[in-house]
Amino acid sequence: MNVLAIHEDSNANLALVTERRVVFAVAEERLTRNRFQAGFPDRSLDALERHTGIRRDQIDAVVAGNRYHVHSRLPGVKLPTYEHPFLGLSQKAMLLLQHHMYAQGVGTRTAEGLSERFLRRRFGREVPLIDHHTAHAYSAYLPSGFAEATAITIDNFGDGYSASVFRCRDGRAERLYGSDALRSPGQFYGEMAQLLGFHPLLAGKLTALAALGDSRTLAHEVEPFFGLSADEKDFELPSLRRSAAYRAAYRGLQAAKPANVAAAVQRRFEDVLVPYARRAVRETGIANVVLAGGVFANVAVNRRIAELPEVTGVYVQPAMSDQGIALGAALAFLAANQGIRAFDLEHVFLGPSYTEAELRAAAEASGLSCRRMDDPEDEIAELLARGEGVARFDGALEFGPRALGNRSILWGASDPALPERLNQALHRASFMPFAPATLDERADERYQGLEKARRTARFMTMAFPCTERLRSESPSVVHVDGTARPQLVTQEHSPAFHRLLSCYERRTGIPTLLNTSFNLHEEPIVCTPEDALRALAASGLRFLALGPFLVERTT
Repeated sequence: MNVLAIHEDSNANLALVTERRVVFAVAEERLTRNRFQAGFPDRSLDALERHTGIRRDQIDAVVAGNRYHVHSRLPGVKLPTYEHPFLGLSQKAMLLLQHHMYAQGVGTRTAEGLSERFLRRRFGREVPLIDHHTAHAYSAYLPSGFAEATAITIDNFGDGYSASVFRCRDGRAERLYGSDALRSPGQFYGEMAQLLGFHPLLAGKLTALAALGDSRTLAHEVEPFFGLSADEKDFELPSLRRSAAYRAAYRGLQAAKPANVAAAVQRRFEDVLVPYARRAVRETGIANVVLAGGVFANVAVNRRIAELPEVTGVYVQPAMSDQGIALGAALAFLAANQGIRAFDLEHVFLGPSYTEAELRAAAEASGLSCRRMDDPEDEIAELLARGEGVARFDGALEFGPRALGNRSILWGASDPALPERLNQALHRASFMPFAPATLDERADERYQGLEKARRTARFMTMAFPCTERLRSESPSVVHVDGTARPQLVTQEHSPAFHRLLSCYERRTGIPTLLNTSFNLHEEPIVCTPEDALRALAASGLRFLALGPFLVERTT
């Protein structure tokens, strides 16, 4: 059975799934070049047909994530690319609407019926709707490889919920309890990110900045904004009436040192979410934990959950944000209608790919110097060993927010001054860390705590303490707090990138490279060869490995 699933809200996306195999998955933003693109994933559907050869009439079932989000399906409605201001009236209205959904108030069945009607008209068939957080849960559980798991899903909101806990076994996820949109951890973190000048969907900047501050200086000021209920199964936030930028508490934080605000917010976030996760494990009686929802882009929170003694294993969905909703909706449908067991999602190279002829044509059209490499991985490693940076475009596009070697900028990681230079060149905030890609077989000598989360470490979804060996040989990828967010590269799951790292190690003795996403500032990761060539000039890099072709910019 081929199951096509779509998600039409912010971070619109699409996935095609068969039993135990994800065939294709892509976010609409990669094709429109508008970050967090909302609306129906038209271009993704075209890309599916082009890159897989599967026509729409060959698809056995179509499903959609979100039961009640009819606003994203109304004909002629143009959804905003970015989220509403978290402290504004429009966001408060959306939260109240979501609360109404959570309470199953009057109109929710009408919204669901309208959604079904609009989708039936578009596809010419019935399109089942999958609850938002249920989709998150299945997206994390079934690809985790865990036969049984405690699924925790937390984001800003979706179908009325901001968080849910599921007991997962025998291929099915059963919701035990959840929180409504007015008690949203994502709302708290997004508000604080905006207070510091960051877009709420880029709140990872707050996480990075937190390492430069002192969480103790503002701990008491931050506490009232976010807490845990007495039974540790729900959250506490100020009422919407109090949640306004001009209130005294906000003004006090706005006047404080930003790094200290970030540190206090991050510490409070961890101190609330970790006992919430502990209680979830106790409720389900299952020690393996799977995580999905935008909150779990927070790699420090993920690490703290993995460190719980009650937890034996952790898996974070690689597309943990709403980019993973379509995938989860397809898996939920398969679980309900065909039966499906947990499997290992071997890789996330699931998007568009391009032929050698297409790559050659794009390179030649650019007018840049271009030649075909005899041994691409070895030649790239040689350039990196000489201190050059290389943008690598190879194979299928990664699914999810992380560049994992196929759409990456690579650099040697031995120069401690490199992050500052790269952040300037890439127009990134000076405090943003860079992530390492490390040969899996060398990882235990360089990272601590991998035992519970080795599988998820293939996807850069968790921070780990670094050993002295990594800090001394690859300082460019160690954050100021002594942690790193690694990608462990295996020969089985990423053979070409693994060989590149092996060639680099043979030359330098170091099995680690700095790996950052290949994109223009404020744009999504590059998708097409034309995107890559356009980004080459803006990045200031000299070399682009475009499949087997080495493109060199000389001016």
